[in-house]
Amino acid sequence: MAASLALESSLLSRLENRKRHNQPRWDADIIHPDDAGDFFSSDYLSLSHNPHLRQKYLNILASEPLLLGATGSRALTGSTANHIGLEKYFAEELGVEKTMVYVSGYTANLTFFGCVPQSGDVILYDEYIHASVHDGIRLNRSRLGKALAFQHNSLTDLEAKVEDILNRFPKIRAGKATLFVVIESVYSMDGDFSPMHGILEIIETLVPRESAHVVVDEAHSIGLYGPGGKGVVRAWGLEKRVHTVVMAFSKTLNFVGGVITTNAIIYEYLSNHSVPWMFTSAAAHVNIIGMKFCFDIVKSAEADHLRETLMRLSHFFISHFTESTSDIPESTLSLLNSSTKNLNSRGFISPIFAIFSPDVVALQNYLNGKGYAARALAPPAVPRGKERLRVVIHAGNSEEQIKWFVKALREWALAQDRKAKGTQGRPKL
Repeated sequence: MAASLALESSLLSRLENRKRHNQPRWDADIIHPDDAGDFFSSDYLSLSHNPHLRQKYLNILASEPLLLGATGSRALTGSTANHIGLEKYFAEELGVEKTMVYVSGYTANLTFFGCVPQSGDVILYDEYIHASVHDGIRLNRSRLGKALAFQHNSLTDLEAKVEDILNRFPKIRAGKATLFVVIESVYSMDGDFSPMHGILEIIETLVPRESAHVVVDEAHSIGLYGPGGKGVVRAWGLEKRVHTVVMAFSKTLNFVGGVITTNAIIYEYLSNHSVPWMFTSAAAHVNIIGMKFCFDIVKSAEADHLRETLMRLSHFFISHFTESTSDIPESTLSLLNSSTKNLNSRGFISPIFAIFSPDVVALQNYLNGKGYAARALAPPAVPRGKERLRVVIHAGNSEEQIKWFVKALREWALAQDRKAKGTQGRPKL
């Protein structure tokens, strides 16, 4: 393979800069073992560790005549009876006019925000929204009126930003342009819930009905909440007040793919104007079959039991962690946003916990040595002072595993505290 020395030199410089700033390595060829227990994947219900589900899926595949590629993009030969049938099935299950199936949740966000908002429209998004939304906005920024963030979960800042937008963009106030408001039901980095009722009340009060379009990303809530695991929007009975929901199948459903709930006009527009839709090969038949299989699984009584187990273990983790680290300084190890994590949850609890440590890379390495697949999150991925491990509880965890994991966290924190005190007491040379 030919070498491009100038390019490689530039890339190496960027990589060395990561090392100098003690940023974690996310090299794609590094495998971190999780033999001590899974506390870091997005397989919330532990479906990947269920052998009878695996066999059931294989049995279904064995009876299907089509498994491989769809032979083209959806704009060409990729809109098969399987693809269209799955979209109709999801529309019926979710009680909407139309759904669109994508190869990933990332592609769904990229496509929607890169195509649907029109000239003069404004996108107002929570500052912690998924990166895929930002990437979609970047594709569309040249024709947008504006795209801006409001402070995370702040109803006060949201209201102020909406009023300013209405003053600066009279077409929105006149019902001739659209204000898109974009939130997540559960946020992936902090595991906190959106104050969705309050957000909808502000939008419905201030923005003309014909100018408002609320988008909710349910990547980290589909499969976990509501009847049949259909997400927070439906658990809270807000589906008639939300215009678009984006669902990723790569978390709780433990598969690939994404789904957008929408209407017939947006469906037709995306089909004819969206570049990612028209120039990406349609999902393979095996994926279409798998998406339906996993969706059916999370609707089952077995999944209800797994959800109950997950919520119980999540409560157990936060209780045991709080008790076990009560004598450890918060500046050494603590739960970020403990007072606001479940502020808007209306009785739910998220299995995502942000564990703070100022030297989170060292904590990652310590846990890796103990058999945990820990991955540190440090600036610029998260704000400085908010370095963390994104700890995830799973239905397949046991209380004993949680105790051992918390014990490892405590042992590391105590060692760090002793080290810090020893350094402070050492005379200067």
